Amino acid sequence: MTHHDTSVEVKQMLNDLNAVKHISPEFNELTSNLEEIIDASHNPAFLGILLYKLVKEKEQTNKIISSLEKRLTNLEQLVSSSSNSHTKEEELLAEPDQHIMQLVAETGQVCASEVKERLSYKNSNAASQRLNKLMREGHLKRLRSGKKVYFILNSRK
Repeated sequence: MTHHDTSVEVKQMLNDLNAVKHISPEFNELTSNLEEIIDASHNPAFLGILLYKLVKEKEQTNKIISSLEKRLTNLEQLVSSSSNSHTKEEELLAEPDQHIMQLVAETGQVCASEVKERLSYKNSNAASQRLNKLMREGHLKRLRSGKKVYFILNSRK
């Protein structure tokens, strides 16, 4: 490629640039120094400086991307451990508590006397203690209807 070919290409680029400037004034503001850059592009030192700045910007961008990837990985691990701990929590329920949770899931709601009958407790006090424990742990919600207290599944968990 000769110097003449390069200058023809530069002139064509400037003509194209002028057409774009005419269409988009915003582009004109962003490229006001482009003509100077094109003129200086024949200077090898200038090209070296541009390449150096480009490499530095690329390094900075890569650092930012790396930082974002680390943060994303940490968030994914938090979400994963959160969902895993939720399933582990359900697996760690004592067998009577699992039976109560299953009973509530099947019937929609239970009271201490129903749990006493279904799980063959001697009195409803033990059933009431279990239901209250499951409520404190966030598995159940308590609803009052007169003197009766019903427990339903906690939809938040």
